[in-house]
Amino acid sequence: SRGPRPRSLLVPFATATAAAALVVASLFAVQAGRTRDELDTARDRAREIAHVLSAPDARAARGADERGRGVAVVASASEGRAVVTLSGYGEPPGDRVRQLWLMRPGAAPRSLGLFDGDTPLIASGLNRAATSLAVTVEPAGGSALPTTGPVVQLALESVGFGE
Repeated sequence: SRGPRPRSLLVPFATATAAAALVVASLFAVQAGRTRDELDTARDRAREIAHVLSAPDARAARGADERGRGVAVVASASEGRAVVTLSGYGEPPGDRVRQLWLMRPGAAPRSLGLFDGDTPLIASGLNRAATSLAVTVEPAGGSALPTTGPVVQLALESVGFGE
């Protein structure tokens, strides 16, 4: 009589290999989706920047603090938009962020967004009454109103606002 037949290791090995392949394929698909989303976001940002820079009335200005760190802006009054960059500031301390504000006479400052490292910030909803842009250091997530004085401020008259 025959004794118990040794169980083949081929079936469990093949099953484990197939499961591992499915996990790897799933992870790859998730990463590919993220990469595609990041690429789409970067492409949209580049398109928005190009739109502001190519506006017929686009003008540039730069402001600096006492240490030479600066803010640069290219703005289009007709589009009500600006591309704003910071230089020389590095990362904000601790869990803080740099926030851009639109300053207008007789009105509370209005947040235009948070800077993400050295990525240009695209500010929209500007109107001709705007007099300056200010950058403050705020708690993570930003603030409804500035909680500190500006680290740098740039008058907008030279780029067609506040006139």
